[in-house]
Amino acid sequence: ISEIHKCFPNLKIIFVARDLVDRAWSAMIMELRDQNLGLQAGEFADGTFDKRSGSNTKPESKRVKNSTSTKISVAQRRRLEQQSSPTAQPDSYYLERLRSETHSSRSDYATHLRNWYHHFPSDSILIVDYRDIESNPRDVLLKIVTHIGVEETEAKTFVENLSEEDVKQRVNAATNTKSDNVGKNDASIQMAPSQHSLSQRPHLRKQMEKLLRPNAVKFNSLLKEKGYSWKLNEYNI
Repeated sequence: ISEIHKCFPNLKIIFVARDLVDRAWSAMIMELRDQNLGLQAGEFADGTFDKRSGSNTKPESKRVKNSTSTKISVAQRRRLEQQSSPTAQPDSYYLERLRSETHSSRSDYATHLRNWYHHFPSDSILIVDYRDIESNPRDVLLKIVTHIGVEETEAKTFVENLSEEDVKQRVNAATNTKSDNVGKNDASIQMAPSQHSLSQRPHLRKQMEKLLRPNAVKFNSLLKEKGYSWKLNEYNI
């Protein structure tokens, strides 16, 4: 962060804060899918399988295909979908992952933000409530456009002139399992909606809330300190 500040002292930073349980669950589901594709953190699926083993292999480099690879077949895709389904793992798997350094660190919004506030002034950092993206997208866009330095009148004109289609368009939205997706010759692995699958596991959700509540309380304290009027769910356990 110090090096970033040295190179870009006037940088404008935007942090989108999502409900801690929802964020962690989404990340763990994505992690599960990537593991079944043979990927490590930071690697990307290229839709290939190794001919020699008939299974997916870890790419030698990001998005680089091995010359012995072939496209994923329908049967292989179905098997990966089954292995990547949230129901394929018990509650203990997700709780163990949530306690891991990777996910415990990513869930500690306040600590990471304080590291940035140590180098950048408060007016350089905008914290956005993830819920507002859906409930009031134009307001979020106006805050962001103004934050990055567009003059207020020009920013309002820009946001007001956007069509409803532009404002409500979902980019990189999660994909659902549908029969018409099976057999498509692409690299995506379709999965059930992650929020629906967690709603079917109330005990797991309660355990996740218990583990993440201290981070929510700490983050809300930071929000209040910085003058924000909203806060994340603290899960009244």
